[in-house]
Amino acid sequence: MNITNVLVVDDDIGICRIVHRMLSNEQCNVQMSQSVASAREAINQKSFDAYVLDYKLPDGSGLDIAEWIRSKRSAAPIIFMSGYDPGAVALKAEKLDISDFLEKPFSRTAICDALKKALGSAPAADAAPVPQSQPVEQKRQNMFSKFFSRS
Repeated sequence: MNITNVLVVDDDIGICRIVHRMLSNEQCNVQMSQSVASAREAINQKSFDAYVLDYKLPDGSGLDIAEWIRSKRSAAPIIFMSGYDPGAVALKAEKLDISDFLEKPFSRTAICDALKKALGSAPAADAAPVPQSQPVEQKRQNMFSKFFSRS
């Protein structure tokens, strides 16, 4: 059975602990960070199979971390979680190939399903990114439907 290494970044330690508990039951080894700086430090120390990032952090945003992850040539899935409107980040998220966006509060089922779906379609953490062959307009429609089709 494979253990999935996941970095969870949220400035609220309570949210980190809840997500840690939710994902630990799914054969995940979860590491927690509460800032952009601590997330970068964790990423420099090891590779992660997936990332769960809060949008708003005290020293920046989850987008800053996502940009940094992609600049390191990682294609590992990134899932955003936030209490804010997903429309505010949809275009930037599309460029960074964000796997999913979960609005807080979310259920254990929602985050576990998002992670399983993202990992099922993602290359290994140390694999090079796969070129996208999908037309830009189709990718944009998929991103918007992903973010706005939640009921």
